[in-house]
Amino acid sequence: MKTIAVLCDVAAEFGGAERYWATVLPQLAQRSVVRLFARRVEGTYALGLPAQQIDWAEENQPTSSTTRERIADAIRGADTVVTANVLDAEVLETVRDSRARWIARVHDHRPFCPNGNKVYPQFSAPCTNAIGGVCYANTLLRGCVRGPHRSSFELIRQRLRVRDAVAHADAVLVSSGYMRDVCIQNGLSEGRIHITPPPLGEAFFAPAVEPRSAAVLYAGRIEEEKGLLSLVRAVATIAEAARPSIAVAGRGSESYEHAVREAARHAHVHVQWLGFLDQPHLVQAIDEARVFALPSLWPEPFGLGATQALARSRPVVAYNVGGVGDWIADPHFSVPRGDERALGSVIEILCNDAHAWQRASAQSREIAERYRLSGHIDRLLSLLDIKVGSQE
Repeated sequence: MKTIAVLCDVAAEFGGAERYWATVLPQLAQRSVVRLFARRVEGTYALGLPAQQIDWAEENQPTSSTTRERIADAIRGADTVVTANVLDAEVLETVRDSRARWIARVHDHRPFCPNGNKVYPQFSAPCTNAIGGVCYANTLLRGCVRGPHRSSFELIRQRLRVRDAVAHADAVLVSSGYMRDVCIQNGLSEGRIHITPPPLGEAFFAPAVEPRSAAVLYAGRIEEEKGLLSLVRAVATIAEAARPSIAVAGRGSESYEHAVREAARHAHVHVQWLGFLDQPHLVQAIDEARVFALPSLWPEPFGLGATQALARSRPVVAYNVGGVGDWIADPHFSVPRGDERALGSVIEILCNDAHAWQRASAQSREIAERYRLSGHIDRLLSLLDIKVGSQE
């Protein structure tokens, strides 16, 4: 039986990357010996397996040469090492220099963007550049990283080391065609990149359930880049008599949430605040709603919440950013980034036209079939060089 060492940044219950590993790791543990290590561990079995905490640098902290010995000890004897959201170059270079097969999962933009989100902080516009010399210029011109300070330059250098290390991985896993293109733009070999979208557990799949309300559901972090305020403004463009309410599931910035509450109050948009929901309650919220909205203003690497809604036969509307095009059921349901009137128009149609909703619901369920867990695991086992179907 092969031994796999998995290095995750955080072993916790909250976050898209964490939900991915909580779904996948128990499946891998049935077919191999899995040793799980994380920079921070929250809960004994947060990802379905016991995790050992090992100190390494957070994403914006300087690296330490003493990390190498700890990581080398952790991965010793492993046939394969999997890294996920690790942004400490010392860790990645240690894995690179080991004899183990290395699979790096690139969950988001951080290996190629010192800001972490591919959005200029002063102008709130997406960046389309590869990481490199332009990042140094943009600390001055666009306020990137921490502005024109020595700490910004050091962080850029660290991220360049991360990129260079990941480029040596035997396989790089990404969630969408968009992220594959980002990797290629940043110098990674196309032949090593594999699109493996986050899978959906069987609990998300069910026969079509009629919505129990006319609400639009938003589920995700409450942060500016996720676009909840833009969604409120989009719904406000709908005539008040036909205007749906918004249900919000998630947590995040208190100041941003306050701004959204104030905007909704002034625009006469009713918002129900559900807080953070575990999986069973999230499924219930999806079933309650008529439409799921992903109004992200940053280039979404994928958009896991959207595919969860698709599996419940819920139409998804979104801004056309990042990896949205991989799973959107109908191109008419994705509109240009920030076009709130267009987003409001699509929402109005789906909330008030029963025929359009039924057609979109059926399309959504069909698209979701691509993301069954069984198919994802088979692909992952193949990349890990574990015989599909074996449970030793």
